[in-house]
Amino acid sequence: MDRYFLTTAIYYINDKPHLGSVSETIAADFIARYQRKLGKQVLFSTGTDEHSQKVERTALAMGQPVEQYAATAAASWKALFDRLGISYSRFIRTTDADHMKVVQEMFQKLYDQGDIYKGSYDGWYCIKDEAFLLESDLVDGKCPDCGLEVQHVSEANYFFRLSKYQDALLAWYEQHPDFVQPPMRYNELVNVMRGGLRDVSVSRSTVKWGVPVPFDTDQTVYVWFDALINYATVAGYGTDRFAIDWPADLHLIGKDITRFHGIIWPAMLMALNLPLPRCIFAHGFWNFEGEKMSKSLGNVVDPAALVENLSHLIGIDESMAVDTLRYYLCREGTYGLDVDFSSQRLLLRFNTDLANDLGNLLNRTLNMFAKFRPLIEGQPFEPKAAVSELFATTLSAVTADYGNLQFSAGLEKTWMLVNVLNKMIEDDKPWALAKVGDAAGLATHLATLLTGLWYVANLVEPCMPTVSNRLLEAIRRPQVTWSDLVWRGPGSELPEVSSTVLFPRIQPDQLEEFLAAQTARKTGTTTGAAATAATASPAATPDSGLITIDDVAKVQLRIATILEGERVPETDKLVKLRVKVGDEERTIVAGIGKYYDPAALVGKQIVIVANLQPRKLKGIASQGMLLAASAGDEMALLTPMAVLPDGAEIH
Repeated sequence: MDRYFLTTAIYYINDKPHLGSVSETIAADFIARYQRKLGKQVLFSTGTDEHSQKVERTALAMGQPVEQYAATAAASWKALFDRLGISYSRFIRTTDADHMKVVQEMFQKLYDQGDIYKGSYDGWYCIKDEAFLLESDLVDGKCPDCGLEVQHVSEANYFFRLSKYQDALLAWYEQHPDFVQPPMRYNELVNVMRGGLRDVSVSRSTVKWGVPVPFDTDQTVYVWFDALINYATVAGYGTDRFAIDWPADLHLIGKDITRFHGIIWPAMLMALNLPLPRCIFAHGFWNFEGEKMSKSLGNVVDPAALVENLSHLIGIDESMAVDTLRYYLCREGTYGLDVDFSSQRLLLRFNTDLANDLGNLLNRTLNMFAKFRPLIEGQPFEPKAAVSELFATTLSAVTADYGNLQFSAGLEKTWMLVNVLNKMIEDDKPWALAKVGDAAGLATHLATLLTGLWYVANLVEPCMPTVSNRLLEAIRRPQVTWSDLVWRGPGSELPEVSSTVLFPRIQPDQLEEFLAAQTARKTGTTTGAAATAATASPAATPDSGLITIDDVAKVQLRIATILEGERVPETDKLVKLRVKVGDEERTIVAGIGKYYDPAALVGKQIVIVANLQPRKLKGIASQGMLLAASAGDEMALLTPMAVLPDGAEIH
């Protein structure tokens, strides 16, 4: 049997699980289930990253021994993943004894062969991101990623000779253009490596909560070096199993940790003479109303509370609520790009895709079997041959989409089959066939619906395992690998009508109650007060995504002409533009350097937000924001179709 090994990143335990971490793990579970549908034996790992200074400080602040805090936090993550139906093979903790042993063995080997050496570090360190930073990395003296204060660190450390592997890494990337996905992330890392790699610190002398350096107990292994090795631990490094399960077929990670996974980790593996993973996929973030989710902004979506609200307010059991969330997360947006979370979109998906389309198809089919069973008994029960090619080609297309991690596209094609079956009921008019006594035609119609539902139920299993099982239970058909999905008669066992409605349609009052509950949780108001606000003006709730004409009027869009353009030093994507807006000249810093040569933009007209509060980027005050559209790896600046006066208003 073919094998497949995939991993998520492992999650910091000083943070509570949020929509971002949950969506990554659900996506990985989708992939694992899909690979099993292809008949593969899957090794799927996720887990918790427990060693670091910030974990130690969090435990101290809570008055707990760090070991106790870590055990409790890891258990809560694991419990949530179990609740969400995550079919992991191993939930690894970096405090697991076998993992700590592997970390020490690898550290010792790299030291013995000269790839780790003793040195000293003097510079900036961000505790939140566990990152060493150069002076040039800082933005207004703060961490460029999290925006928090950094501290100056000066200590003796051990260093990994990352610079030694720069040429080998670049050669690997050139030979494996699909090594990092999506392509924009691949290009980012290539640019970083071409800019030169520095040796990196891989130990700390001031942090005691970590894996001890085996030959120097005054030092602990740097948390990122420790964490990356978890993938090798899962695969059984040091055992006979490692040769079977390694390398990983896929590391699924967030776009903010690509340098660790796409540069440092492959270099470590090269130094250890181990095969590199086959693919690293860096997904985007879930935002809320266009803003990155943040505890300080109060817009972090709690997945556990979300599932509870869905279950209670819609009247479905929790496992169905989990599948509803899984479906929404996998169906919205293009995987790899940032996506906006919306409670209204979630409920709209439930009503349209699940209740109206799939649920209605199942209910109508079961009701027809109950009503027309006496007429079709004894008739040949074979589905229409005319639609067999459609289902076969769709299965092939969905397989390709899922294999490319395009979950939304694959689900959309699956729903095309659902709609074909729903339309077939309207076109065939089975009630008319029954009226004229066309038993053979009626049997063919019902056999087609049953076979089609069998296909659909198996196709949605990676996304919605509970829904899939309940569909198959209702039509009395089995879960199978996709190679066994063939267009043939579904056998002699016919379904019985069921009084259970899988997806009860959400009513307007339930919609308002759900939105009110989400608003109350986010703002801290009482449910009753929030419900009153939602009832009075549903479109004005924070989750609606709608704005008023007054909101639009606040944004001043102007035409600007680019006078000068240059790249911002020590960055690979920022450009500095001097633009003319009416009689005024301004400086704008924009992250378009990967798509445009700034010098080639001189003379072009663009659209800018003219009343945006200035913000410093790399020490340069940016006095506006240009508008651009992006799709996948493509970006296009918004420009007027005709030359207009500088400063012209856009209405």
